[in-house]
Amino acid sequence: MTQPLPPNDVDVERPLALTPEQRRQFDEDGFFLVEDLLSAEEVAELLEKVDELYPRLSRERDVGADEPFQMRNIVASDRRFRDLIDHPRILPLVVDVMGCNIQLRTSHADVRPPQPQAVAQHALGAPDSFFPWHSDGPNWGWPLVDGVVPFMEMKVGLYLTDLSEGNCGEVCVVRGSHRHAQRRESDGRHVIDASDIVPVTVRPGTALIWRTALLHALRPNLSTVPRRCLYYGYHPRWIRPSDYDRQTPQTLEGCSPIQRQLLGELGTGKTNYSGDDPEVHPISLYWRPTDEDIPLRQWAQEQRETCSERHVKGLE
Repeated sequence: MTQPLPPNDVDVERPLALTPEQRRQFDEDGFFLVEDLLSAEEVAELLEKVDELYPRLSRERDVGADEPFQMRNIVASDRRFRDLIDHPRILPLVVDVMGCNIQLRTSHADVRPPQPQAVAQHALGAPDSFFPWHSDGPNWGWPLVDGVVPFMEMKVGLYLTDLSEGNCGEVCVVRGSHRHAQRRESDGRHVIDASDIVPVTVRPGTALIWRTALLHALRPNLSTVPRRCLYYGYHPRWIRPSDYDRQTPQTLEGCSPIQRQLLGELGTGKTNYSGDDPEVHPISLYWRPTDEDIPLRQWAQEQRETCSERHVKGLE
């Protein structure tokens, strides 16, 4: 059963960036890749910051120097990570697949140091391996429809180190697994057709645009270089985020209205999330937003109008 993309609150007939093939891949396979989404300069700058934060934050959380570590809510750590949430090559893709009434669910920088050869003895994604097959979701799971997770969220993976040789700690996804109920053997192992497993062996600067309902696991990092990457998850604003409740004033300082919206605030900067209507109070503005609460919607409309104008002029 193929699950179509949810209806956007803007004109889906004129996508901002998504090509017909990318839309098909996202629907049917559950993911697509965008090579060179980040420039070499952007990759170098982000790598420098990740490598600066990793030793300090891992010490603070008593994580060993050779242990993998996820730095959660990374947008609060540095403005360079925060400003990726509306990167001009990322935001149009996110809006095309998720619509405009959205926010950040999670953001994290992942560092996976080189691992001993012994970890490769386990089958990929096995329950007793270092990183079993799973799909992202809350404890006790998403609600299911005939065993299938509805389209609740998506993620953007940004890869900062070279994973093109394989066995560098790259993620592997099971193509199309978001469309089917997950089946397991009696020992807990997932029933997976090996031909559907796709290793994301990519160059630095590549982005993975994917549905987090996809089954995924990691290959071991048998290289000599730590794997570093960033993940940004987006979902509807009426779902609670997972690695923050409210962003700090320091994180929100200097944000545009669109960034405020994506960071879980009202785009107007108002703090009365229950609304101002004395006839209907309280009412969540995450559920009943006005146009001014969703600056991303106006932005998307303007982008589409600009694209239409350019298209018309190109035909003249």
